[in-house]
Amino acid sequence: IAVVVAEPVAVGALLDCVRRGAGALLTNVVVFDIYRGRGIADGFKSVALGLNLQDVSRTLTDGDTDAVVARVVADLEREHSATIRDQ
Repeated sequence: IAVVVAEPVAVGALLDCVRRGAGALLTNVVVFDIYRGRGIADGFKSVALGLNLQDVSRTLTDGDTDAVVARVVADLEREHSATIRDQ
């Protein structure tokens, strides 16, 4: 998930938001890129997050993972005014 947020938003706050939103299926979340520059407005940054999801009792479906991602994105939008990065 790559989101654009205002520069003052702490990466730790984004990670906390992801952890709460993803719930028990989240086994790990990592920041794999922070980008500032061409295509990103001044005063903003793009933060790319990788989520590992797992359920020990069953195989997750696309619907399961899509629901978690949608919930996380909605939480990031609501709590941090994040937007999904287009490119």
